[in-house]
Amino acid sequence: MKMLETLPEILGPVSVKVSDVHTGAWRYRRPVIRKDDCVLCGICAEYCPCGVIEKEDGRMTVDYTYCKGCGICTVECPKKAIDFVLESDCEKEDE
Repeated sequence: MKMLETLPEILGPVSVKVSDVHTGAWRYRRPVIRKDDCVLCGICAEYCPCGVIEKEDGRMTVDYTYCKGCGICTVECPKKAIDFVLESDCEKEDE
């Protein structure tokens, strides 16, 4: 318990990738960011419990290898620029 007392206090939402297990394999829905509607505020990244959303090359990207498909980002996006799409529909588009 002493160790916990020395840790700094954390305020607000925190996202951290805590494992290197490819957890995206059991996802049945995926968040898809509509880049034309996204204002790059980064709120989706702040609330992502897996820490898989980040700003890259002037747009927000999702690392689908680790995204569990919880949908928190779709709810928290103030512009509603993230669609929650069935994984099976994305597989058809990828072909």
